[in-house]
Amino acid sequence: MNGTTHILVVEDDPAIGRLLLMHLREAGWQAILANTGMAGLRLWASDCFQIVLLDVMLPDLSGWELCQQLRAESNVPILMLTAKASDDDVVRGLNLGADDYLTKPFSQAQLIARVQRLIQRQALLEPVPRLPSLAVEPAEPQPTRPPSGAALLREARQKAGLSLYAAERRTGIRWDYLQAIEQGAFMQIPLKQIKPLLLQYCELLQVDARPVFAHAQQVYLASPEYHQRRNWPWLVAVSCIIVIVIVMLW
Repeated sequence: MNGTTHILVVEDDPAIGRLLLMHLREAGWQAILANTGMAGLRLWASDCFQIVLLDVMLPDLSGWELCQQLRAESNVPILMLTAKASDDDVVRGLNLGADDYLTKPFSQAQLIARVQRLIQRQALLEPVPRLPSLAVEPAEPQPTRPPSGAALLREARQKAGLSLYAAERRTGIRWDYLQAIEQGAFMQIPLKQIKPLLLQYCELLQVDARPVFAHAQQVYLASPEYHQRRNWPWLVAVSCIIVIVIVMLW
């Protein structure tokens, strides 16, 4: 199990980074180091990691931002590394999605024990593989579906090495709106704002806006809430007419 566990370490201090790699590799795990938050995002997008060790104080993105970004995309276990030990910092990290906290300086035994516990916890959450049936007919090849508009935007942002916070700063679009767009939750954005926001985000990431708008249209048309919003002015008008008629007859 240890040999297959791939760990991403995001730590800007070279000495601490080398020490972490040494301890993790001695324990039998595979580990790779990123010395900035953006480098960590690029590695995260290019490989598959089972654990992330994340320093809070980074030169570009903060550990808080990176933690929130990773948690928005994955349930990968995150172990925060920091010299801050106050309760507020611990609570903030856990609220942003971190799974555990390790305060510097720490011993090798502490580090290994925390990582081992996260690995075991993650193994319990993974589904048990199903056994194949005795008589299995070859499955027919399924046509490949193109990625959704939301997925195109998310992949383009990750390829560009941008976090949602960086995209927010460059576009002025709220972080939670960007997250909703990339998750296909278009109904969370006011209807009057969705078109200009999508155009602006597509322009930033140089993504064809047509599949994005098609995806948004599918979501809206499938939502009862959208039809209620469209029918609401008519319902108000009809109600007013009924009231006027009743008053006149009275």
